Amino acid sequence: MKLRVRVQKRTAPLEVQGAEPTLGELRAQLRRGLLPAWGYSSDTEFSITLNRKDALTEDQKTLASYGIVSGDLICLLLEEADGQPNLPPPPSTPPSLENGHEPSTLIPNESQANSPKEEGQNEQSDNQNAQVEVQKSDERAGSSLEFPSGLVPEDVDLEEGTGSYPSEPMLCSEAADGEIPHSLEMLYLSAECTSATDALIVLVHLLMMETGYVPQGTEAKAVSMPEKWRGNGIYKLQYTHPLCEEGSAGLTCVPLGDLVAINATLKINKEIKGVKRIQLLPASFVCFQDPEKVAGVYKDLQKLSRLFKDQLVYSLLAAARQALNLPDVFGLVVLPLELKLRIFRLLDVRSLISLSAVCRDLYTASNDQLLWRFMYLRDFRDPIARPRDTDWKELFLGTMISVCVRYVNFVAPVVLTLPAPG
Repeated sequence: MKLRVRVQKRTAPLEVQGAEPTLGELRAQLRRGLLPAWGYSSDTEFSITLNRKDALTEDQKTLASYGIVSGDLICLLLEEADGQPNLPPPPSTPPSLENGHEPSTLIPNESQANSPKEEGQNEQSDNQNAQVEVQKSDERAGSSLEFPSGLVPEDVDLEEGTGSYPSEPMLCSEAADGEIPHSLEMLYLSAECTSATDALIVLVHLLMMETGYVPQGTEAKAVSMPEKWRGNGIYKLQYTHPLCEEGSAGLTCVPLGDLVAINATLKINKEIKGVKRIQLLPASFVCFQDPEKVAGVYKDLQKLSRLFKDQLVYSLLAAARQALNLPDVFGLVVLPLELKLRIFRLLDVRSLISLSAVCRDLYTASNDQLLWRFMYLRDFRDPIARPRDTDWKELFLGTMISVCVRYVNFVAPVVLTLPAPG
């Protein structure tokens, strides 16, 4: 698993060994490899976080159980001593080492040497060359600078803003043309796709996982396709979801000429409760002319993400929670009343009345008197001061009927005076 580790303003790649590495193994590898490579003591206390706030503490858990996949960014928070932050040493420290090989550079570049950010750096400039020679001699002797940590060397400066960094983890809905999420690249490479349909199913699998679905099977991992996902011209995938633990969802994908029909089956306690269907055209989202260049295989990821999730995934999850008698967790219904009213204000009266017929919750929200007051003043611009107990919906509908009647009374005489055709 390849990760990126950030300590204060420094970032470097790190390859974590093992098929299912745990948080404790990552912590030990950081302590004996990355921290000494950056000049910190191996006894330095630190916390591992994903958001710079919440520390991950259960070392026995695997990284996958925390939702960490290859390509993710890990942030380390160093413990403070005596109220002062544990600052990094001057940039003369070697940036990265790999298995005892000599680093690409041990001398800071000119921009680093003149940077005002490193306090007291000018005072230590006289002995930098001596430090470098000592470090190089230790390298040749195979001293403690030889780390079995799997730390990958990086040929760019580690100070933030002075080099090029890998892209941050992204969703398919965020991918622009020519870009794909790192997770999609890993899945594609592990799947050994031989056709555009294979590549499309890999993308569909990633979209399911982006919405929280967990693939089933003992061999299912976040960076590889589930076991037996492809066979005899039909693709089958099984999932569960943390919000519907008593149910499962299965995808059966069948190529039909130029199309791929995807049937999503919802099972509650082994009983089929519903089926959702969608048809996709692989040529619209996959270009399989050069399958070796993964970034060029996929296109219009944002469009497919929106289409697939809106028409199948979210409705499948909603149907599962409804079958389990659980409340909705997404959609217009679960929005706070204040947000609903802000949305309703953007509608015309016909759309608002149609929306009120969808369900009881929307009917109640659409009958809010403040909403109808806004609609009335917006559409009729009535300057008359109304009492507080005014039924604004009734006033709106009554005024609208009155306007329609006046319009008919005005138009009808004009129509009757027109000469008959022919």
